[in-house]
Parts: sequence; structure tokens; C-alpha cells
Amino acid sequence: MKPGVKIEPYDKLLFMPVGRRYANIRSIGHKEERAVLSRLQQAVHRALPQFSYRELKDIKEFLHADCWRMPVPVTREEELYPQLMRPEMFLWQEHSAQRGLPIDESYFYGKIYSRLSAEGLHHHVSYVLKDYAFCAKLHRMKREYWLDQIYDAYSLHPFIELAKEKNHVVEAVEKMNRSSLLAVLKYPEDIAYWRHRVEIVMRPYRDIPAEWRWEMCTHEKELAVDGEALACSCPVCEYAVKYHVDEERIELREEPIMERTVKRIATIERQLNEIAAQSMNVVEALRDLQDVKRRLDTFSGKLERLVSLKDELAVEAPEVVRYYEQLKAVRLPVERVEPTLMSLSEVVLPDTKVLKAVQEWKTLEVSEAALDELLSEWTALLEANQPKPDDVMVEIEGYQVTRAEVERVEALLDETELTLTLHLLAQTLMGEPTNKVRTLGLHETAVFGMLGEWPEKYVVRAVKKLFKEKI
Repeated sequence: MKPGVKIEPYDKLLFMPVGRRYANIRSIGHKEERAVLSRLQQAVHRALPQFSYRELKDIKEFLHADCWRMPVPVTREEELYPQLMRPEMFLWQEHSAQRGLPIDESYFYGKIYSRLSAEGLHHHVSYVLKDYAFCAKLHRMKREYWLDQIYDAYSLHPFIELAKEKNHVVEAVEKMNRSSLLAVLKYPEDIAYWRHRVEIVMRPYRDIPAEWRWEMCTHEKELAVDGEALACSCPVCEYAVKYHVDEERIELREEPIMERTVKRIATIERQLNEIAAQSMNVVEALRDLQDVKRRLDTFSGKLERLVSLKDELAVEAPEVVRYYEQLKAVRLPVERVEPTLMSLSEVVLPDTKVLKAVQEWKTLEVSEAALDELLSEWTALLEANQPKPDDVMVEIEGYQVTRAEVERVEALLDETELTLTLHLLAQTLMGEPTNKVRTLGLHETAVFGMLGEWPEKYVVRAVKKLFKEKI
């Protein structure tokens, strides 16, 4: 965009046209507005000593001006806009020289500067100029540069580094906090206290969205100036961090006290280990479950097939199949179960009753020959129960309709586009070549005369019983 307009005698002000399709300023307002501008000019002169030569040079380059000036917005009516514009109006973006600057509330300060006292105006102008100096410094580098700086600083934040290092403990605590094992560990009051502490210890970890663990998410980010920091937010994750530019550090939404946080994550693990050590009966039962599960898993192929056959046949299964089915949903660590958070967090028990049942399961004898024999028996039973073409689907007074015959009729009903009534179908099956049967071509179908030897009343009953739902 072209530089703003310079108007004498306001050597420290740069007049900017605001409002779409307003790109030039020919003159400035009436006597009262010129008085406001004089006060504004004085406030700028008073604020100048706060800034270094480099800061003033940055602002000049930031605004594409020939010398250092503060922007003052002017409307289409060539009147002063009541609020000063924020430097974000120009940060990492260009505006059309023909269209003017947009009037968007987010790009203007809230205070109406003409109503401020001399001291109030001085403080406001100083605040505004500090924002311009900061944005001018940011503008020296591209937006992508600052995003890279924020990304790197996020990974180096002490809490993020700790969370990354202790991620296995964090995940174990969360899994254990939802585990059914807590209902059987000793003692209830210790468990209640531990869960209460979990809510406190896990708060800063839970505040970080999944996509930000333990690097920043890959979604598009929004950057906004916040004092002398950059607020970096992700609209998708609804999460934001603050980057302090001079300190090159990240401030999290919930900033934990690191010394306390380091101790807490170690303590929460130690407390669960102590609870588990008091519940060796549970640990031993889990070890027994591991042994039984390993033995049954040796025959998992045959047992899976038996479970499937049991469901298809709806028969009662022997103990070995029932136990295997119950253990399928159980998840246990590969290594021997130990009375520790890391070990017990890998245990998944849909029903803790298996901890008592395992005492009975321990004595279970598993014979591969017995499994093979049962497989053969159930397979033969399934085959015997398979539908056969000569299965009788309906019988009326000694007259029978087989499965094959029913399927032929169903094929006709599925394929034909004709609208058949029960009476018309009965005539076709009896082989009666009525005018309607012949007109519709039903006398040429494979089922014509299929029940020709049946009494008519029996045919009608059979048709109603077998095909009423399809017609």
C-alpha cells in the first residue's frame, strides 16, 4: 500500500484513509479536530524519548514512511476516526492502494483518544507506540519464521520436555485410573486418595490437547499480538500458547510449577506401587491368568473354530471352550505381572470375577486330541443341519413341498416384474392355463403345473403359508 498522507504542521503524524473505496485524503477536518491533532502531536513528541533509534527506524520501515510518524486514521468524510489503529493492520499483510484500509473493530484500539486528558492521552499514545515498535520488530521477519521459533520453543518448554520423557507414566496413570482392578486392590481408602491425587497431578497434562502431545499440532495457526508476546492459537484444537519474543520462551495456558510437577509425577507412580504391593493376592491371580491364557492360546486356532461352531449350532460348550471365550477379552502384559503401576496398567479385565474363577481354571487339562474330536463332532452336526434340496418346507394332508420347489417359486417372484396375486400364483402352480395365466406368459414358467397333482384347496393353503409375505 502507498504511504499515508503527510500534512503540515503535524510532522509526527501519518494520516491513513480508512473505509473501503477511500484511498486518498485531500484535507483534514475543522478547527476542533485540528485542536485534537495538536494534542496528539504533543503526546507523540513526549513519548519519543522512550524509544531507541533502532525501534524508530523499524517503525518507519514498517509503515513505508520517509521518516518516523504515528498513523492516524481518517474517514471518507475526511474526519478523524475516533480510535487509533492497531499495528496488526499492517503486520505481515498488504492492503490495496485503491481500496483504502478496512474498518474492522479488531484493528482499532477501544479508547476514543479525543476524550482523554493530557496525561491519559500520553499514556495511551505511549502504549500504542510500544505496540508499533513490537510489531515493527516482528515484521522484520516473515510470519513463517516466527511460527518456526514458536514450534521450537514449545518443544523446549520444561513441562513439555518432562511430559515427553514421562509419557509412559502419564498414559499408565490414566489407564490405571479407569481400570477395573482398582475395585479389588487394597485398601479402598488408599485407592480413593490415589484417585483424588490423580485429578490434581494430571491436570496440566490433560490441559494439553492430544494433537499437541508433545509437539505442536500441524493445523493452520493464528498469530495475534499480546503485549510483547505472540499468541499462537489453533482454532481446530481450541488451544493456544503465548510466545515471549525477547525471552524466546513459551507460556502454556496452564503453566505448572516445575519443581512440584516433577515430584508429583514420581509420587503418583510410587503411591500406586505401594498399593499394589499390599495386594499380592490380586497379583498372584493375574499371574495364574497369564499361565492359563498362555496354555489356551497354544490351541487358539482350534478353540476359535469351536467358539464359532458353538454359536452356529447353539449348543452348550465344554469348560475349555467357555474359559477360552471368557479369556479372549482379557488383556495381560507380555512379561510376568508385577505389583507396579507400569505392569498393572497393561491389564484389562472386563469382569474381575475371572480373578476368582482362575483358581478353578488352573487345574484345567487341555487335550489336543479331545479338541480335534469335538471339532469333528460339531462339524458333522453342522453339516447335518445344513439346508438340503429335499427338505420338506410344508406338508398338508400328505402332500409335500420341498426346499428346491420353494426356491424355484421364490426365484420367479424375485425376477418377474408382474404383480401376482395369491390366487394367480395358485393357478400357475396347479397348471391351469386360464386366459390371464396365458396372457401373462405364466404357462411358460418353470413352476407352471408344479403342484398339478394337488387338490386346489391344499394348493391355496400352501401358497398362503409359504409366499404370503412375498406377494
